[in-house]
Amino acid sequence: MSQPPAMTVDVRQSLVRQLIEQDPTLSARKIAGQIGVGKDTVRRDLEAIRREDAAAAPQPAPSEPEPAPDDDRLVLVLDEPLRQALAVLRASRARPDTHRENVAAARAAIRAMADTITEQTRP
Repeated sequence: MSQPPAMTVDVRQSLVRQLIEQDPTLSARKIAGQIGVGKDTVRRDLEAIRREDAAAAPQPAPSEPEPAPDDDRLVLVLDEPLRQALAVLRASRARPDTHRENVAAARAAIRAMADTITEQTRP
């Protein structure tokens, strides 16, 4: 019995993109199970999709200055769990996956968590 032909990278990445657009909370393992490939393959596909989307995303307007090197700032590495959490936050407001939207979602989540903790600790 012969095996079905392997899908091309483009077809597989298209399937991964469709699944993650339908449910941004899907893990690489669940996606892999649905399309019949390994989770590491899905992770590579997700990274390729992110790079492609980043390249196609509009660049910030030149009027937005970069923060000075001595500004206070918090730098977060967008690992897969954090990226998925940001996707959920953006999806709740139907916002695109851009740097600006990720920053806005993270800031809103931090403020909301701080407000919740403050309310719980008040006498």
